[in-house]
Amino acid sequence: MTTRQKSILAGALITGILSTSYFNFVNTICCLGVMLGGAAAVQQYTSQSGTAVESGDGAIMGALAGAAGAVFASIFEAILRPVGLDSQTISQNMMDEWMRGMEGMEGQPGMSPEMMEQMQSGDMGIVFILLGTAVTMVIYAIFGAIGGAIGTSLFGPDEG
Repeated sequence: MTTRQKSILAGALITGILSTSYFNFVNTICCLGVMLGGAAAVQQYTSQSGTAVESGDGAIMGALAGAAGAVFASIFEAILRPVGLDSQTISQNMMDEWMRGMEGMEGQPGMSPEMMEQMQSGDMGIVFILLGTAVTMVIYAIFGAIGGAIGTSLFGPDEG
């Protein structure tokens, strides 16, 4: 495995971890976790190879780290789902708590049982999971490329 591939893998693992469980909330800030993974791939490559990375190459490395990170995130989420630590279960529990708080407020209509049941149905078929992963790969590739380009300016040679 080349240094470039190892660096992309490291960035992908960081992206996957930061897109799982409670860590996923960092991605509510403009996909910050995904951009960190792209920047980490560039930083890893720069420190391991000792050569500077052009911004275009950094963007490509970040995009690949982002796309692979989406796959890792899906795998990590599937592993954490049985113990209730996946992002969907955490978000659902937070939504349930919020809805219970809304029911106790005066003058606020509660949710209909049909709406509550629809929100709580967490059955996802394999097609839905694969489609979601494919869409996430595209989005993460875009934000990973941004992170990789930022990483080239942060970890590149000092031009003074």
